[in-house]
Amino acid sequence: MKQVYILLIALLMGLSANAKRAGTCGPDLRWYLTDNGVLTISGKGKMYDYSFNNRAPWSKSDIKRIIIGDGVTTIGEFAFNNCSTLTSVTIPNSVTEIGEFAFNNCSALTSVTIPNSVTEIVDYAFSGCSALTSVTIPNSVTKIGGGAFASCSTLTSVTIPNSVTKIGRGTFSDCSALTSVTIPNSVTEIGDYAFEY
Repeated sequence: MKQVYILLIALLMGLSANAKRAGTCGPDLRWYLTDNGVLTISGKGKMYDYSFNNRAPWSKSDIKRIIIGDGVTTIGEFAFNNCSTLTSVTIPNSVTEIGEFAFNNCSALTSVTIPNSVTEIVDYAFSGCSALTSVTIPNSVTKIGGGAFASCSTLTSVTIPNSVTKIGRGTFSDCSALTSVTIPNSVTEIGDYAFEY
């Protein structure tokens, strides 16, 4: 009887470990996470904002890839904070806003393309993405917030488009591999410590 009980517990634990998870992450948004680490967000409208104390429902999961569906308009604050196994993300043109710390410490993310619908890269949006080697900033962006790419230690070059007027405080601080930066004439303000270290 004891062996049957142990076998039943092991079976239940195995099922729960492989279970697919799902829920809501906005008034009209749903999320779905497969057991091989693919997170899909679908629906229309804004994503909820999260924080250090109020974490996203998929936090502490081994997320390898994120697919954000066309129709999602914002990526919430702290949405993918500390997703350390994330290597790939698809951001559609429907997204107009990426929240603070949205991709903070996504240390396996190697590249990101920000869509033309985004007008501002907010504070610490991609800070601590230590594997990020390239980033495409579209012509729609007018402001790059403080610490937006801080501690992206393998980022080697950045081209800032003519639409940008402000580079925030500490935006590229601790980007120790950065060898080339192109700053256009449109930039009227560069914050303190923008390129520190």
